[in-house]
Amino acid sequence: MKTLNRIVSLSFLEAIILCLIASFRLINLQSTVTLLIFNILFVSLIFQLNGSVLKKIFMLTAGNIVGLFLNLIFYYFSLAGYDYFGVVFNAFYTLIYPILNLMWIVPFWSLSLGFLPKEQEAIRQAKD
Repeated sequence: MKTLNRIVSLSFLEAIILCLIASFRLINLQSTVTLLIFNILFVSLIFQLNGSVLKKIFMLTAGNIVGLFLNLIFYYFSLAGYDYFGVVFNAFYTLIYPILNLMWIVPFWSLSLGFLPKEQEAIRQAKD
């Protein structure tokens, strides 16, 4: 069972690395930096809480996939806005880009807290 958990964990870590590479190659450096910041915040905040490491790595992988998808949408949004509005849209997009990323990072992190066992449940499981 431990071997299977390690294989699955390594697969999730590989998916995270592939999301970072894809975001750098297919989108832009901004999206890669956003995913790196998300990973650092997620690891520093979530991994201190109760729950299995496999579940935490799965949530981190899901967050990277969601982030990659949304950053791709934001990138196409910026291209369409530039084509339609011109250079003025780039200034607007530069200001709104961090807000757009916060609109997916904070809710995803909050929802991922719901997947972890509550403190009372963890205490009960430890007693059993």
